[in-house]
Amino acid sequence: MRILLPFALLLFWLPAGALDQSLSFDKTKYGVSAGESAVIGYSLPRDGKVDIICEGGWSAAVHPRDARCGDIIVTAPDPATGAKPEAVVSFREGGQARRQLPIMVKDPYTESTRPKANLMIFGGLANTNTTRDDYQKLAEAGFTMTTLEGGEPMDMDNDGSIDDTDRLETIRYKLGLIKGVGLKYSLHHPVLAESIELVRDDPDLTMIHIYDEPGLWLIPDLNRRKTWVKSVAPDVPVHINLCPSGSIRALGTDYYRDYVQTMVDGCDMEILSFDMYPIMDDRTIMNDWYKCMEVNSDIARTKGIPFWPFTACFYQESEHRHYPDLANMRLQVYTDLAYGASVVQYFLYRAYNTETRAPIMLDGSYTDLYDLVKDFNAEVHRRGYVFAGGKVSKTRFTGLTPICSLPLTSGDLPAEISYVGTDRTALVSFVENGGNEYVVVVNGSCFEKCNVEVELSSMAYTIDRTGAFTEHQQGKAEFVLDEGDMLVVKYR
Repeated sequence: MRILLPFALLLFWLPAGALDQSLSFDKTKYGVSAGESAVIGYSLPRDGKVDIICEGGWSAAVHPRDARCGDIIVTAPDPATGAKPEAVVSFREGGQARRQLPIMVKDPYTESTRPKANLMIFGGLANTNTTRDDYQKLAEAGFTMTTLEGGEPMDMDNDGSIDDTDRLETIRYKLGLIKGVGLKYSLHHPVLAESIELVRDDPDLTMIHIYDEPGLWLIPDLNRRKTWVKSVAPDVPVHINLCPSGSIRALGTDYYRDYVQTMVDGCDMEILSFDMYPIMDDRTIMNDWYKCMEVNSDIARTKGIPFWPFTACFYQESEHRHYPDLANMRLQVYTDLAYGASVVQYFLYRAYNTETRAPIMLDGSYTDLYDLVKDFNAEVHRRGYVFAGGKVSKTRFTGLTPICSLPLTSGDLPAEISYVGTDRTALVSFVENGGNEYVVVVNGSCFEKCNVEVELSSMAYTIDRTGAFTEHQQGKAEFVLDEGDMLVVKYR
């Protein structure tokens, strides 16, 4: 038999404060940027005392007006990452309530703390271009990393021949120029153990590259080469750049995922890198590009190793690729970042023959492509902090879903965003970075604009390519993305 307690008896039996321990704030959310403060009004249902728990550099002070209301002054750290402050209420008659302050971090950084995207040139400057000015122009173009070639010696002692001393002195000379302009660097194809010893303890050294586009049968040779490098520099990551999916049978398997997985496992790879330049001169995009992005980024995420994809910034007519412009640079780099790239490798910065047009030519002259990458890299850095050091949890697509990809469903979206729709194929990426969370939408075309509709369940910010923030309240928001551009929605 079920016994029904009188309501008055139920009130008496429950612990004090159990029925109503909430506290209310005067706004649903407060937008606070790094280093800024906000005044949050609060009220209590009955007499109590409010305390604030802060971590990660946040600070707060409580200014009660009486036993049931007051103000909380909260100040964000710089950078504003990690757990946000919580209010703890101790009621006079007993019981407690705990609730996170209604803070939405707007900009997590100030200019002094804002990280940049990691942009690297694959292939260093030619021996005829080794002045400090050339490296300074590389840094001014927005690159953060360069290549130190270990196999391109100069006749440093001018004796008419090149020996191991010249090789080592060439490394030493170029290293001085690189560090003089504040760049990080990778060492490519080292010939001498002494070259590796020279740089192995340098915090600016990011990796040692040993091979480009191997087939599976090369795994034993690659492991011998890697073992030699590790015997000299055991703590420096070794880099092997993998192939895209074209002519996969020539690489030793019928399936691209098998190729990548076998290479990663067989060589115990520490960085997952592949190159593919997908935008063609007939205004098409190579069919397997997204397949390669999905496979490589998924395996990198599963193995817990960094993902370093490539972007084309050169032109060679015989290869039938589209001449680089702002739209296709956007599509490539923003797609790389949306797939979780920790470094984007640009190929190539210097021309390797007279038929190739690149930012810098063999004779040392600079082309229109230098101006293009300089302007574009500045644009990337204005939103690069969204991705730098962050993690991509998943990628989905709206519109026509490419092979090996998954369509976006309502179950993929966070509670703060109830709908994302587009009028053409677009990549949707979910990014978490230091307690801040973003949904990124990349227009899948570098030839047509893309209309995007987002339904917000709570306040959010969008960040445009100038770095400007726009606040959006609950409801529908509509956007038009330029060719290859991305929409960044900060929802938490």
